[in-house]
Amino acid sequence: MTNRNVLLHYHIFKNSGTTFERVLNDNYGEQHISFDGPFPFSHINQDQLSMIIERHPAAVACSSHQIHLPAPSSMAFRAIPVVFIRNPMLRIRSVYFFDQRQNKSLSKPEHDNPLEGLEEWVVSALGGNHNLNWHQISNFQTGFVSRCYSLPPKHHRIDGRFNCDLQTAINNLSLVPCLGRTEHFDTDVASFADTLARYDIPFSYQPKRAENISSPDHGQPVSEQLAAMQEHLTAATWDKLRWMNHQDLALYDIVHDMLETRLATGFTIPVA
Repeated sequence: MTNRNVLLHYHIFKNSGTTFERVLNDNYGEQHISFDGPFPFSHINQDQLSMIIERHPAAVACSSHQIHLPAPSSMAFRAIPVVFIRNPMLRIRSVYFFDQRQNKSLSKPEHDNPLEGLEEWVVSALGGNHNLNWHQISNFQTGFVSRCYSLPPKHHRIDGRFNCDLQTAINNLSLVPCLGRTEHFDTDVASFADTLARYDIPFSYQPKRAENISSPDHGQPVSEQLAAMQEHLTAATWDKLRWMNHQDLALYDIVHDMLETRLATGFTIPVA
């Protein structure tokens, strides 16, 4: 029987992970550890993750961009995953803003509206003429959460887009006790308190200012953010981008319905 419960935050890039890391810091201080491998393409498999957890016996929570579902299985601890999923169109828009900020182009903008360069950026990325990792804008989230234990993701590039194992992604997320949506961050994170109480993990949350925000209108309704994005893309590019993210769009709708049901019924993943 395990006598230790550990939160594992699977930090998907541009899915409110930095904000949630601050929540973990507020709750657990030095008992929250963050780690990644030495390279952007590094990967920490389940056995390596288990070793890290066991070598940090005081850790209550761990965060990493380079760990992947399913959670590790161990006799020494029970892993409690935390994952945030985001509307893929808004996630790509946030990647664009982040990229522009990193390149300092927003400090001396060519346009008054930072979205003015979005069409050129998306076309360049879709054409492979951009330093952005190409799969960041094609079903990235489905690929991130669709792995089997200690295996790389299954994906195929078909007709110019990534096709991943959507069913495995759904199966993996259905077992995540602390599942959230970036667009409903406050509501979803607040619900974690009751879930974690069943694992004897204290957790509290009060809404605070979001961290590492790339989108200048992040406080606006989702419909307005999407409309602003669509207005700055040609119809062909908008349709192509949605086509490139058909699985991420489906996954987001499934997660949204799953969480609305959980919130309405008070359903939580049974404690093993």
